Amino acid sequence: MTTMTSWRKLERSLDSRVNRLFGETVRHSPQKSGKSDPSRVISDIRAVLHFGGDDSFSAGTGLRARLNAGEAELVLNRADHPDLKILPGDLIRATDRQNEWFEVKSISDRYSGLIVASLNQA
Repeated sequence: MTTMTSWRKLERSLDSRVNRLFGETVRHSPQKSGKSDPSRVISDIRAVLHFGGDDSFSAGTGLRARLNAGEAELVLNRADHPDLKILPGDLIRATDRQNEWFEVKSISDRYSGLIVASLNQA
């Protein structure tokens, strides 16, 4: 008799691999009213950062996004960051790149294993 693996288990495994293979280091800097928010910690996290300017497919995420120039999406594996709270207005710095900063425009957590933050270049 063959046993079936739960699709959620497969999804978690794939999300983790995608983040490991296509992710990069970004710094999350919590903000409140345009200033640093001392109630939340600054953290370096690994996530997939997808830039706009074309109609492209974000490698490994299964997401197709139409983003304008100056826009980006940050795709985080929920299992890797269960306590992370990203809010609109927070700043994201692409530390593996040439000092690129983004402001969080909105957050979508409708995906079962992913959190997707829409960003604007800061």
